[in-house]
Amino acid sequence: MQTASQRFIWLLLVFSMPMGLSYAADESMLVKAWLAKMIKAEHSVSYQGTLIYRYSDEMVAMNIVRTQSDNGMLEHLTSLNGTPGEVVRNPHQVTCLLPNVPMPLVYDNLKIKKGAVEMLQHRIDEIEQYYQLSLAEVTPVAGRMSQKVVIKPRDKYRYGYQFWIDQQSGLLLKLEHLAADGRIMEQMIYSNVDIYSEALPPEVRELHAIKPVDGNSVAQLSSPQVKNDGANNWTVKYIPNGFALADYQRRNNAQQNNEYQMPFEHIVFSDGLASVSVFIEKQGKSGPFNGVSQRGAMNAYIASVDDYQVVVVGEVPLETLELIGESVRHSPESIH
Repeated sequence: MQTASQRFIWLLLVFSMPMGLSYAADESMLVKAWLAKMIKAEHSVSYQGTLIYRYSDEMVAMNIVRTQSDNGMLEHLTSLNGTPGEVVRNPHQVTCLLPNVPMPLVYDNLKIKKGAVEMLQHRIDEIEQYYQLSLAEVTPVAGRMSQKVVIKPRDKYRYGYQFWIDQQSGLLLKLEHLAADGRIMEQMIYSNVDIYSEALPPEVRELHAIKPVDGNSVAQLSSPQVKNDGANNWTVKYIPNGFALADYQRRNNAQQNNEYQMPFEHIVFSDGLASVSVFIEKQGKSGPFNGVSQRGAMNAYIASVDDYQVVVVGEVPLETLELIGESVRHSPESIH
């Protein structure tokens, strides 16, 4: 027979449990709301700032100007240390200006892969299945009060994230990738940022006057032979739960700038936050190459399958890349 104190403890547990579950659900919804605000800011906020990227003992600093115009989002990046260089991006082109290179390098922006923010936008309601979402403290970053969001993986196949999102604009001001032991593998943080309203400084308005570079005066790096028809010659037998096919491209034999380009296939998987790219091409004259590589949170697994080279790259643990890479199989009749 239960004593009065035992019944009290039992009732306390019964009534506290739904409250705890409800709080967790509410907190998850709040996190998703902050992530949605961050996504919106990516496509609408005009600003200028200094971005610091750190991994291991290395640090890269760059100035970023990002503005919204009638023609879409424009972006200008300038290196502040290390190798000098500039990148100008508009809805049509990405132009790279590098020292000792006589002409600009131009990519077709329509073929540039979707970034993490775009992938998250389409799968924001699903990420809770694979990550624990929670809110942390509000702290200043680059002189602006920012909400810290903590995202922890539910399995060993993903890394963790910490976002600091500007309370007012929704701009992502700081990002950290975390290993399973909590170690910070890489960090991106704005040391300063100026968010613009309607009035843009004259030097920023000049970006809006940038026109697509004349194709006759640049080294074109886009390829019209790339196809997105969904049919490929390869299959990936193992993908961790939550990762789904996000994109597929195939390039047939091509001749460009007097150089022969080997055919390749590129398969992209994403869980909404992390993405993995699988590149497959015929082995070159030097033969097969096998190995692994790591730079910050970015890992690479390189292997050979038959007479082909397979490279698996992503901001996920190396174990994840190895499992995916070892499951790549040649399947001429497969439809992915």
